[in-house]
Amino acid sequence: MRDENGFRRAVPSDATQLVSLVRSAYRGSAGWTSEADLVGGERIDAAQVLKLITHARSMLLVLEENDGLLACCHLEDLGERLALLGTFAVRPKAQDHGVGRRMMAEAERWAAAEFGADALEITVLAQQAALILWYERLGFERTGEVRPFPVDARYARPKRDDLHFVVLRKKVLGDEQAAR
Repeated sequence: MRDENGFRRAVPSDATQLVSLVRSAYRGSAGWTSEADLVGGERIDAAQVLKLITHARSMLLVLEENDGLLACCHLEDLGERLALLGTFAVRPKAQDHGVGRRMMAEAERWAAAEFGADALEITVLAQQAALILWYERLGFERTGEVRPFPVDARYARPKRDDLHFVVLRKKVLGDEQAAR
């Protein structure tokens, strides 16, 4: 059940809608966050979405409006008060209207409340300069760490030889810390 702002945990019956949302944001031609010019492949399937939803130390957070899912992100407890943020997607037609910022603020709150996290970590393709700058405007900082791009014939086919991820982190305040 969604809260008064439209946020809720994803449930298994959301899988098909989530696959469409994520693919449209990552592999579609619309929206400024697409990586279609860098990566080919399906990006995600229903079985992968179900794993994100049902894994014990993981959750998919969704923003739902009357016409369906508007945004989502995956949160995973990495331990030591750190949560991984991934599969961050906003419906392309809703991008550049503050939806991503709303989703990020809620993701921070849920990571703190659900996992006791006081920091978020995200990986972004190094070639996505505008997206990295957006995360930096939200308070993420580059850690200096880079990670290889995980090539997969079905889900992640690089269109360039130099693809890799940069790691960014952000300190977050949970409700208890923010109240102090």
